[in-house]
Amino acid sequence: MEQHHLLELVVGVGIVALASTGVFLHQQNTKVDTTANTLRVATSGRVETLDSTTYSSLTASTTIGATVVGLYARDAKGQIVDAISDGKPDVSADMKTYIFYLRPYHWSNGARVTAQDFVYAWEKLANPQTNARNASRIDFLKNGAAVRTGKKPVSSLGVRALSKNRLEVDLQQANPYLTEILSDTPMLPINQEFAEKWGKDYGANATRVLANGPYRITDWSGANDTTWRYVKNPTYYHAKRVQVKSIDFTSEANTTKGAKQFEAGKFDYAALSPQQVPSFKGSRQLNTKRISTEAFIFFNTTTGPTTNTDLRKAIAQAFDKHSFTQSRLRDGAQPLDGLVPAGLTAMTNGQDYRAATGELLPYNLSKATAAWNRAKKQMGANHLNLTLTIADNDTANLAATYLAGQLEHNLPGLSITIKKVSLEKRVALETAGKFELVFSTWTPGDADPMNLLAFYQTGSRLNITGYTDEKFDAMAKQIEKAGAHPAQRLALVQQAERYLMTEQVPSAGFFQGGSAYLLDDGIKQFPMMPSGAINYEYVRTH
Repeated sequence: MEQHHLLELVVGVGIVALASTGVFLHQQNTKVDTTANTLRVATSGRVETLDSTTYSSLTASTTIGATVVGLYARDAKGQIVDAISDGKPDVSADMKTYIFYLRPYHWSNGARVTAQDFVYAWEKLANPQTNARNASRIDFLKNGAAVRTGKKPVSSLGVRALSKNRLEVDLQQANPYLTEILSDTPMLPINQEFAEKWGKDYGANATRVLANGPYRITDWSGANDTTWRYVKNPTYYHAKRVQVKSIDFTSEANTTKGAKQFEAGKFDYAALSPQQVPSFKGSRQLNTKRISTEAFIFFNTTTGPTTNTDLRKAIAQAFDKHSFTQSRLRDGAQPLDGLVPAGLTAMTNGQDYRAATGELLPYNLSKATAAWNRAKKQMGANHLNLTLTIADNDTANLAATYLAGQLEHNLPGLSITIKKVSLEKRVALETAGKFELVFSTWTPGDADPMNLLAFYQTGSRLNITGYTDEKFDAMAKQIEKAGAHPAQRLALVQQAERYLMTEQVPSAGFFQGGSAYLLDDGIKQFPMMPSGAINYEYVRTH
């Protein structure tokens, strides 16, 4: 589900490493113009809105994050740092109530950022009338789930302004990932007076949004625009540490064209498709990096053949993920055998969660065959055709073609029809439950692994599979209650993930994504977060 981070979906990050092997035949003609101090970026996505409560793509999330900051933020290494919060909240003994003290940040219209700006934004996110796809992100607050599902009034949400610079936050349960949650896009403040002035048009163009962060956005008239600009915000609290004065963006869906323009000196950064990576092998300007975006095959568990658990198990184990990431993607991606990606979070002993939990339903042809034979017997059929729905883009096409070939070869009698639609149409089909298999991606917003398992709780807006299971829902409630005990909570998450992905299989992990791109030699620091988003506040050209 491209977060939609669905296709384009954050912890410890480092500065990107440069690839340096092979023979390179391309050479860029110019360098970054450090005199003008303008960065030129080619991106494959567009900005659909600047409303932090209704955005759906990584491009929009990155843009909102460059213009607005919240209680906490991330530094150049991806570490959580204090932002509007002074970092010294009062905390109750049960770790469920926090009082945050706000620093004197200002909006770009001169107004002070107040506690009420947070209350307004969070209530807007939770309000069922907003119909926010990310509404479940509010569930960490007291009554969050009840408010977003219409069971309780918005006024009962666990947040209130005690004064202009004091914000009280009541949690549903203690949460060890609170500061990470509070740094993410859905939890950013919104100036209430300004937003109510524009109503439904808030965030629809550059004039209908305010900034309190490192940049303001200009030259963006709406979702159809393919160009826009960041301009340094002089009223930003930490304006002195923002080096790049302006950033020009061009949305270039054709990555081949973007790469050629990079070589011609028209861009300082250009994303590459997996097919382009080999031709730049050995370039000091080629960068590849594993990111936290995950690709899944989601099964419709409510109707049709995919309600059969053995069929889902057969498909999940019948395609070679390692071969796909190494021979097709080649951009830093790796196989995904589970729900939680590598590098997202660690156990209390420091071991990576994914390594500690192990591979769940990895490629295993003998087990896939056995499950396929059981499924055929249960369904009373030796032949089956399934439709795989995808958004029509390079990565989805590459993945779908490979997957169909693997499944048809390894599970004789199974045939796959690939249905290509627009991203918007695919999301609509998912939401309506009108699919059998769907290829989709998701980028985690924070390091809490439970957020990925929460997709499958009964009633979740993100639960496109329609999966429901009393045992799993009970496991989720246990995890919620263990918030004050991180080691116990993580052990419960592991137990729930194993149950979900080895016994129930509402989805199958495909790969953890990578990012391949070209970067001008004149850029000395280009902090890419695990999500694939760039933290432009810390970009350095010298």
